[in-house]
Amino acid sequence: MPVIAFISVEEHEAAISGLRAEFRDMLSAYVTDHEQWVTTERAAELADISRSTLVKFARASAPDTKQEGRITYKKEGTKSLYCRSSCIDYKRLKAGRPALAA
Repeated sequence: MPVIAFISVEEHEAAISGLRAEFRDMLSAYVTDHEQWVTTERAAELADISRSTLVKFARASAPDTKQEGRITYKKEGTKSLYCRSSCIDYKRLKAGRPALAA
């Protein structure tokens, strides 16, 4: 037999407030005034991994290559710069959450 459950106005408001806060946090992580390309140290911090893990396992197989579940990067001389949104997506995927960047 189907069951109909009702929630109170307070429970509804609390749930909506929680969703708004989560959305605001996600939006501020992706939409920012910061540069799109970050240094190796900042990329490791954003992805919540060590520098060596970033360089050896997490980044894409080649510069300027987008790969599912990997961090996009580019080379400027000998320096590597990492896509900020790609680092955030990597962390989300590692935590079992969907990536959001297009």
